[in-house]
Amino acid sequence: MAKEAIFETVHENVAGIDIGAEQIYVSPDGKEVTVFETFTSGYHACARYLKEKGIEKVAMEATGVYWIAFYFLLEELGMMVCLVNPKETKQVKGRKTDVKDCQWIQRLFTAGILRHSFIPEGKYMELRMLVRERVDIIDMGSTYVNKMQKCLELMNIKLKEVISQIHGASGIRMIKSILSGERNAANLLSLCDERIQKNKKAKVLKALEGTYNDTYLYMLGQNMELWEIHQDRIEKIDTKIAQLLDELSMNKEEVPTGKTKRIRHHAPKIQGLQSTMARLYGVDLSSISGMNDYTVLRLIGETGTDMSRFPTAKQFISWLCLSPKTHKSGKIKKNVRGTPCNPAGQIFKECAQGLMNSKFIAIGAFMRRIRGRKDSGIAIKAGARKLALAYYNALTKGMAYVEQGTKQYEEQIKRRELISLKKLAKKYNMQLIENQMAA
Repeated sequence: MAKEAIFETVHENVAGIDIGAEQIYVSPDGKEVTVFETFTSGYHACARYLKEKGIEKVAMEATGVYWIAFYFLLEELGMMVCLVNPKETKQVKGRKTDVKDCQWIQRLFTAGILRHSFIPEGKYMELRMLVRERVDIIDMGSTYVNKMQKCLELMNIKLKEVISQIHGASGIRMIKSILSGERNAANLLSLCDERIQKNKKAKVLKALEGTYNDTYLYMLGQNMELWEIHQDRIEKIDTKIAQLLDELSMNKEEVPTGKTKRIRHHAPKIQGLQSTMARLYGVDLSSISGMNDYTVLRLIGETGTDMSRFPTAKQFISWLCLSPKTHKSGKIKKNVRGTPCNPAGQIFKECAQGLMNSKFIAIGAFMRRIRGRKDSGIAIKAGARKLALAYYNALTKGMAYVEQGTKQYEEQIKRRELISLKKLAKKYNMQLIENQMAA
């Protein structure tokens, strides 16, 4: 008979829970297992059972959204709940069952091995869910934009080749006019922005020389209606987000803010968003390169405003999955493919990607140097790490981000290279001679 592994006891009076769609498996000691239903009455029965067993702390896996309601119920009853990433509780292949899972979670938690996942408190959790829902609706609405492009292409109307986006103000006005029966290209052109009429007049007129078809126009109209429904839902979510932000920022002190950055795509229709976010954070984070008020709004639900759970910046960056991974075995040491970023890390990567080709931002120049030696993916991840570091320093030290610019960054690199060259020259007993250009 195989001997059971013995773990050191770090936490006492703890239980392990494996929660699914229909049943909850609970182990208060790593051996006994009790099963409850996932109805609300089952949640309360499970909570009473835990109280009777003298349980003070609970560990459970973050499986889908099944854990959320039970998590907050246990917190309301005064229990400390440790939500863990399922990757950290994996067992040997072929031995996984719900019963064994809850026993294993209990033993790992007792030994102090499991790490807590970050869960926003109260209204911040609601804010996170609303912002994520907003992003999902935007993604779903893009499906109908693609279908509208397809319908136009079927009629050989080449609008998407001559204007930046057909769901912009000019594109929507032209499509609605086409659906109402307008076929004159000059009249449709007059609905465009003045800059399009000035710079792309001939191309737009050619693009509108299509073969109009009743069936394809019907499909275009259907997709236009569905896209507009999604835009209406986004506005309603913005109203709800604004109400939550007002509640959260109530009685918060005003914080000085800089110039408001333009949000190019899907800007929330929320009045005073920059000042509100600055009050919640206690610092204006939109000053960081590549980040605007919408970015900060997305991040507040993912990271919270309290960085005390990350004693160092390295721990915060590791939690974002933005730190490079190394595999070392004997004399072999190599970089390996890291784990995918969590939602917060992905936001930083999106910000970094927007700076890749910037002419005046130092992080953009830094990423281009990395891209020249490695590849774009590594460069974007390195740039995201720098943005995350600036974000962490702003929240923990109140350090405002100061953009040094590309020229200053290039001068800094030049100084470092000269120092390296001087060291090499000294090492090989050589002398550097500066090339003096003739006047």
